[in-house]
Amino acid sequence: MLKRRATRVVYGPRCPLGRSTAAGFSEGVVRVTYRYLRPLTVVYARGTGPYQISCREAWGRMGGWLDQRRARWRIKQGYGYFRDNPKLTAPDLLRYDACVPVTFGLDPEPGIGIGRQTLPGGAYAVHTHVGSYAEIGDLFSHLHREIVPQRGLLLDYARPFVTIFLNDPSITREMHRRTELCVPVFPVRMPLSSNDDDAVRAGDQVSRDLTSGRLAG
Repeated sequence: MLKRRATRVVYGPRCPLGRSTAAGFSEGVVRVTYRYLRPLTVVYARGTGPYQISCREAWGRMGGWLDQRRARWRIKQGYGYFRDNPKLTAPDLLRYDACVPVTFGLDPEPGIGIGRQTLPGGAYAVHTHVGSYAEIGDLFSHLHREIVPQRGLLLDYARPFVTIFLNDPSITREMHRRTELCVPVFPVRMPLSSNDDDAVRAGDQVSRDLTSGRLAG
């Protein structure tokens, strides 16, 4: 399934997307793992509009629904599902789904703004971000424009980007919040040789040496 850890997480009406810079990548090696996420059945609340607004709306509705059922303690992880590409869809029509896995007693009632769906899963390049949720938007941009292509992966823009929230923001300090940023890619037949920028640079140097004949013989 999409979920991967047993870390407890509780969600309230907080927005995991905002304006920032990609400074989170500037202080060390960028680690990206290749992972296949299996389909997962979830309950979800949908927000519509610019992602900075729709995510807040969706998590607010989801948090209220969980509170009504006193079910926050059951939730291990939360999933943010960015359904539309901002480059192809007008801002007012962007759809964001705030999702939590279906567990016993969490079947949604019809007509209250909560639905049920199965996230399709698939191949993803995953970077674990530690820090503010406000950095997620720009980090996603940096990942899909530069970091993921540098790993030799081809992006699959037909599938949504996904965030997996691993901490409860109400009890976790901003600097310690962990979020998995999942960029959809086409499947590969073998594991990546490396996930580190240092190793990528080293590989490039070896290629240059081979070309120049330094490693011959």
